[in-house]
Amino acid sequence: MNNLITITNCKNCGQQIESHNFCPDCGAKKITKRITFKNLISEFVDRFLNLDNSFIKTFTHLFTKPEEVIDGYIHGLRKRYVNAFGYFAITITITGVYSFIVKDRLKEIMQFGDNFTAQQAEIQSSIFDTTTQYQSMLSFLMIPLLALLSRLVFLNYKKYNLTEHFVIYLYGYSHIVGVMTLVLLPLTFMVDSFMIVGLVQFPIYIFYMAYVLKRLYQISIKKILIKTLLFLIYGGILYVIVGLVIFLLMILSGKVEIPTK
Repeated sequence: MNNLITITNCKNCGQQIESHNFCPDCGAKKITKRITFKNLISEFVDRFLNLDNSFIKTFTHLFTKPEEVIDGYIHGLRKRYVNAFGYFAITITITGVYSFIVKDRLKEIMQFGDNFTAQQAEIQSSIFDTTTQYQSMLSFLMIPLLALLSRLVFLNYKKYNLTEHFVIYLYGYSHIVGVMTLVLLPLTFMVDSFMIVGLVQFPIYIFYMAYVLKRLYQISIKKILIKTLLFLIYGGILYVIVGLVIFLLMILSGKVEIPTK
């Protein structure tokens, strides 16, 4: 079968490109070969992950020098690293695949104490199903909430404003969630307690974000420990409020019923 395609006009803007490899009007590449699975994967890797340079560099530098990635982006560095929203999109894809694979397993290892009634266990299961269903939306909503908490904690520092804290978490939170998702995938099938999964991931989230903020603000270990404690206090209050709002919405939607007796 002939894999070559005769192209005389640009498919994007209609410009005559018979004697060109790229459109002189819009810059689009002239495609002369039929699409194959190999070049489909190649294009995906090049455009979405860009594994050959910027993705690998972004991934490694968010461990070794996060201040260069994040502060660089905030101050106009755009070509060297994957942009903030692009990196967040990659994480959403990874966590989405993870949720699809382990959803049934996580429900299987969810343990309820003897004090839990059947109805309370059902409520917990319903909350789990809801958060899994809307995980991508909840992940995106987490970024501005974390940015707001972080800005409040660092209110006495003027280096980064609220929007810049948003960028910090688009990179930092996305990075550690994506990494831990890959770590937790095999672990979820190795342990028999949902609690262990939570105990493994959340301290690492906190430690990594404290590390990122310390590097960005160039502050001492003592100061970042104080800021982290303050963040946890604010975060605990916000967690209770958000939990109550979600529970109320589930009641209003009929997913949870309040016993009459």
